[in-house]
Amino acid sequence: MPRIAFAMIVALAAAICAAAADDVPTASSWIWYPENPSTDGRDQTRYLRRSIELESAPVRATLRVRADDAYTFRINGNEAPEHVGEGAAGSVYDLTGVLRPGENVLAFSVYNAGNVGGLIVRGSIELPGGQVLPICSDTSFRVSKEAPEGWEAPGFDDRGWPEASIVGSAFATPWFRHSSFDLRPFITEADWEKWRAWREPLLKLPDGLDAEPAARARFEYLNGSCALVINDEPRPALVYRGTVDPLTSHGRRQIDLFRDAGVHVYAAYMPLAQFWTAPGEFDFEALDDTIRAYLSADPEAYIMLHLRLVPPDWWMNQHPDEMVRYAAGEDFNTADESGRVMRPSFASKVWLRDALEIWTAAINHLEAQPWGKRIIAHQPGYGIYTEWHYFGSWHQQSPDTGPAMTAHFREWLRARYGTDTALQKAWGKPEVTLATASVPGVEPRRSAGPLGFHEPVQGQWVMDYYRCQQEVTVEDIDLFCAAAKQATGGRVLCGAFYGYFYGVPPQTQGGHLELERLLASPNIDYFAAPYDYSHRLMGDDGRTRAIQDAFPIAGKVHMIEADTRTHLHPVNEHGRVQDVEQSLAAIRREVATALLHRSALWWCDFGSNGNGGWYDHPELIAEVARMVRLAQERLEQPQTRRAEVAVICDLRSCYRLGDDAAMRAHHTLLTRVTDELYRTGAPFDTLLQSQLSEVDTSGYRLFIFPASIEVTPEVRKTIAKVTEGRSVLWLWAPGISDGERYGAEPMAELTGFGMAESSRGVITDRVLCPAGSALTEGIAPTKQWELVARTATPIAEALDAANWYNPRDEETMRKQYTRFDWKTDETGLAWDVSAAVNWSDIHLTAPIGTCDGISLRVSGEGACEGAGLRLVVKGVEGEFVAPQLTVKGNQETHMLPLAAFEKAAWDRTNATEITFPLRGMKLVIDAIGGSRAGTLRVAELSAVTGTVTGHDIRSYANPVGFLPLPIIMDETATTLGVSPGTGEVVVAGRGAQGARQVLSTVPYVPRELLTALMDDAGVCRYIDSPDVIVRADGSLICLHTAVGGEYRLNLPHAAEVRNSLTGEYIGSGRQMSVTLPANSTTLLSVLPTDE
Repeated sequence: MPRIAFAMIVALAAAICAAAADDVPTASSWIWYPENPSTDGRDQTRYLRRSIELESAPVRATLRVRADDAYTFRINGNEAPEHVGEGAAGSVYDLTGVLRPGENVLAFSVYNAGNVGGLIVRGSIELPGGQVLPICSDTSFRVSKEAPEGWEAPGFDDRGWPEASIVGSAFATPWFRHSSFDLRPFITEADWEKWRAWREPLLKLPDGLDAEPAARARFEYLNGSCALVINDEPRPALVYRGTVDPLTSHGRRQIDLFRDAGVHVYAAYMPLAQFWTAPGEFDFEALDDTIRAYLSADPEAYIMLHLRLVPPDWWMNQHPDEMVRYAAGEDFNTADESGRVMRPSFASKVWLRDALEIWTAAINHLEAQPWGKRIIAHQPGYGIYTEWHYFGSWHQQSPDTGPAMTAHFREWLRARYGTDTALQKAWGKPEVTLATASVPGVEPRRSAGPLGFHEPVQGQWVMDYYRCQQEVTVEDIDLFCAAAKQATGGRVLCGAFYGYFYGVPPQTQGGHLELERLLASPNIDYFAAPYDYSHRLMGDDGRTRAIQDAFPIAGKVHMIEADTRTHLHPVNEHGRVQDVEQSLAAIRREVATALLHRSALWWCDFGSNGNGGWYDHPELIAEVARMVRLAQERLEQPQTRRAEVAVICDLRSCYRLGDDAAMRAHHTLLTRVTDELYRTGAPFDTLLQSQLSEVDTSGYRLFIFPASIEVTPEVRKTIAKVTEGRSVLWLWAPGISDGERYGAEPMAELTGFGMAESSRGVITDRVLCPAGSALTEGIAPTKQWELVARTATPIAEALDAANWYNPRDEETMRKQYTRFDWKTDETGLAWDVSAAVNWSDIHLTAPIGTCDGISLRVSGEGACEGAGLRLVVKGVEGEFVAPQLTVKGNQETHMLPLAAFEKAAWDRTNATEITFPLRGMKLVIDAIGGSRAGTLRVAELSAVTGTVTGHDIRSYANPVGFLPLPIIMDETATTLGVSPGTGEVVVAGRGAQGARQVLSTVPYVPRELLTALMDDAGVCRYIDSPDVIVRADGSLICLHTAVGGEYRLNLPHAAEVRNSLTGEYIGSGRQMSVTLPANSTTLLSVLPTDE
């Protein structure tokens, strides 16, 4: 996710699983201001009041209150009395003695953090003589966005306030039957009777179901395409995973749409905590209702059931020693699972025992029901948002130091080392024993060698722990899947959200590094993951987060979660597209990705309120139907992958990454190099390094190894064999470890390039390309500006701390920062910062007259050493940013000519150039996340006049300029790139055309170098434009673009080409012209030709 916020998880959890609906009115309802609380009411407070006239003081009065997310309650202008209880069923207030004769006002301030929100109350007032007056949350409440003076008290005139809007009844999703909300006390017996009568016809089962045999399902690669085979009948592996309540009219409409589009397989999600009423006691009525409702809406339905394994709060409160604990903080400080949330440890034997009990009980229960015959998959979900990322890892809270994991880690070490002596030698710690070994804290995880890697002995403690944590994760998954296989006699599929690689910053803390173990397991069939959230807009590549082509090789299936925010999503987030045209292009791009990489796909539909609806448009659902038909056609014809480029990914190497600079560099490498690859016009495969000995690699002309940091001797032999006579691109520090040795020698042995023995490396924020190589001549020359100072005028305002300021509000500071302080002295600024986010800035107010540049002396300590620094100047209008600097431990002077500044990407003014006088500037520090403390020192900040000159150079930026890099020292190699400051070689090449070897210790190469290397290797690049994203196999080409235009299409062999959806003739031969509309995805069929 960013996946989805925790508030969306709450909605998702109930929107599918609730066995009731808002179609049944109740006396007490969820109420809010008349707006959409999910959008207009997100992160907002609304004010609700109810005026009650009483003739006399009540004998007895109580009120039960529940809000989503938080509230304050006042009566007649005063604080409400202490309440009784606080939990899923809300809080009960005794208002006896508080209410009085005359007007009484119940006043609520209700805060909605996100998604749907509201207030529900139910109470009664007993008057002398026995009369009872009900208090219900309904349209009798008045509501406001503002809180004028006196609004909580009697006598306030609320006639200008609108009536409260009913968000939903007490039976409404996402609250009813959700484990966090017990709404039974808010529902009257009359309400229940109406609900039962309404519900019964919606649970009608398909005719003949009792006589059906239980469905058997498997995935199969049929004619080279992924097929879902049910009862021996293959069908496209396309599924609808709507977060819908199948008992509501809205939810059933979404099911109807996909049913009529030809999709009859549905993925349903439910939290097991909902059924877990007491130790060893379970109530599966809601589970039954959900499955039955799907079958009543679509009599041909089959269900893939996804169950969340988080236990109820009462269970967690009873087992404090089984909880995850975090090295970054001792408290549980959030309900968001990406932070320090209260959850059982993955290593807890007690949680595993009890979760397996209810998991198995639920499956056994369903197996005994007629509707259970249509369940074809079971998927266990745990970790952050059920995706098996360790709790707290996304916010780098360094799990898991709790008793359960500590005990498990010691067991793991005992199995690995056997004796104290062996452990002490491996860790270089004579004091440690198998009985006393602990989970490493924050600092050991971040500590690493000069290049950012865990070196032998120094990093073994941390590497052992992370391997232990990663292994227990996959052991849990395998255990739950094995139990499901056994309970169903192997007739169902089993899967998990697992196998994420791209877009996972903390690979060790929360990544999926033991994928190979699950690929070898007979208990798991498919691996689900959403596609990348940062690459979804028009013109983006829509990449998956998995090593996608590894799954067919292993006989498994990758399930793409296409949670596409179509134009029907009301919030501009997570790659939301803007209109129908863009929605169609996105749907087509994502399905084509699945088809061309032999994956399955489910359309994940959260909708605007977590209840589905992203495809509820005639043109969008028609596109879904077209994609189903296309997928069916491909099952009937042989398909062949034709990629000539292989990207070889390695998971084991991630254990070598320190949690600091190297981890950030790894994330940047994967992101930025993949950005460039998708702009080359050449399809490519992504494989696991461990699979090289299992797959036919004869069709690949170019191998790319982005981060093969540790390569064992056996794998080295395989690599040498498959790359012989082929072109290879090595990135970063390939083979710097062989599992035993570490350093320049094993790296040189793998790559064939001589390496400098220095272990400290070189820091460079740019790569300068010398003239003379065809591989770099495509890199466009750029101006390098130099400023020779004539005068330097100190900026006096920078010496006064009062002129510096922090632009953030208190809420942001509370959530994201642990420190943000600054002081000044006679030389300049010292800024202390510690943040959970990866960047921060501090602003200076200072009028600065006409000048040619800015000079400053910079140094950093802690998190700021090695970080990137961008200086931004504020003109009369607009903001302009200088090229990034790398902050060193020792002070360095930097002369920044304004000619080198570019308009800031975030600036929305019409400014095109810097105008004077400047209003001030800001310092932006990058790559400081993880709440690490750091200090940035800036001295001698001055406005400079002088002579500015520029000359053309071929160079490109290093996006990980904060990290020391290995140095190439090989006189026999051709120098392709050097550090401008030192001249040390960081990119080099050797070999003949078609068998070129290139090593870049900079973990990035630009598109121009990639395309030159591909052309040199003879790779077919279908379109030579960075504006078009190309995917292709032997019979289908997918072309996606935001820009559009006429392009030359190149094919690896002569063929006839037609539009796959319209049949329009495009051309024949190996080259032809193709016209692509803007914001489009065009699918082309490649057919045999006589040419």
